[in-house]
Amino acid sequence: MAAPAHAAPISAHAMVHTCCMESSVKERIFSEASELGAAYIRVDVELDPIFEKPGGAERPTPSWARLDEVVELSRRYAQPVMAILLAPRSDPSEFGARAGLVAEHVRGAIDHWEILNEPDADWAFDGTAEDYAGMLSAAYDAIKARAPAARVVLGGVQRPDRLGWLERVFATPGADALHKFDVANLHLRGPVEPVVRRYGEFRAWLAERGFHGPVWVTEHGYPADPAFQFDPAYAGGDTSQAAYLTQSLVGLGEAGAEQVFVTLRDNLEGQYASEGLVHIDEATGTTVYRRPAFAAVRRLVNDWGQVMSWRQEQRENERLLPLDQADLADKVQKTRAARAEFREARLLVDAAEQALAAPRASTKARRERLVRRLTLRLERARGLLAGRRMMLLWDSAVTRWQRKRNYERAATIYMLKQKVAGG
Repeated sequence: MAAPAHAAPISAHAMVHTCCMESSVKERIFSEASELGAAYIRVDVELDPIFEKPGGAERPTPSWARLDEVVELSRRYAQPVMAILLAPRSDPSEFGARAGLVAEHVRGAIDHWEILNEPDADWAFDGTAEDYAGMLSAAYDAIKARAPAARVVLGGVQRPDRLGWLERVFATPGADALHKFDVANLHLRGPVEPVVRRYGEFRAWLAERGFHGPVWVTEHGYPADPAFQFDPAYAGGDTSQAAYLTQSLVGLGEAGAEQVFVTLRDNLEGQYASEGLVHIDEATGTTVYRRPAFAAVRRLVNDWGQVMSWRQEQRENERLLPLDQADLADKVQKTRAARAEFREARLLVDAAEQALAAPRASTKARRERLVRRLTLRLERARGLLAGRRMMLLWDSAVTRWQRKRNYERAATIYMLKQKVAGG
């Protein structure tokens, strides 16, 4: 199934477990992802249950029923799947062969394959960076051989700020790991500004090493429980979760993220217990409640183009405001100088008028000559004063206009921020 035309780069990190989850729960999660408008839904595809019997014996034929169920849900809800191939540390050739068979079985229905989840984390993968490089390389070759149109996604790194592990993956002899994925991938949690900055740094780091393809964020979330809200700007519970996700998703969109998978449902413990947009009863598959963040993210999905246009306009006004402020400071300085020059010109007029009022001369002829000189002096002083008055009026008017322009630009920035935030 090809991804639909979808302007918003927002998908669902859903934690659907193909192997071991009630069908009603799977369906409810797909339904919520569809209601959200997610571009993709991220689904776990565990390899061992497909290829091995309980106890570890190899099946004579793979068991496809549960994977086929996911494909049917994907079709029913028109919800494209980005599947994570999960397995413990394995012989690369065996892992690759299994990955290729799975991709071939659902070719055209699932065409995005993430190779392991957080392979740089000890809890998720018990192998080394070199082990992962071999498994990634083998899976890529096998998937491309059996499902050429499929795209291979690098396993989402848990610690994108510590890239020594990934450097080792790329340096593994014989694996050519840098060229064995179509989409790079990282997981991002934390305060808004560091999250957005880290995405850009990770992308730049990859570009320095020669990868210029898409960079996805396949896990991104923020807890609703104030006890775990680690961004001081967003520490007020449910509404802060919604505000955080609005700002982080728009920020990641600005940074060029092609897809960001937002945690769809509550799961696990601690901060993750309230990280979802919805809470689903895992016994019945019913939606217990949707948090305000669900509506906030759905608004972004529905209005992405408009929201990003507002943000672009906000950024442009933020760029221009310091220039306007500098212009205002310059105009204020010019107005002050014009006011000082006007005062000086007025003093010259006053002095000329006083001198003309009582000219001092010893003879009538000298007095007449003096009056003519003083009259000319007064006319010149009055002309200078008129010019200085005109300049002062002009500079004062321009300064008032610039003040108004600065105020309006600041008000526009505030208004656009409110629009982006959904206020």
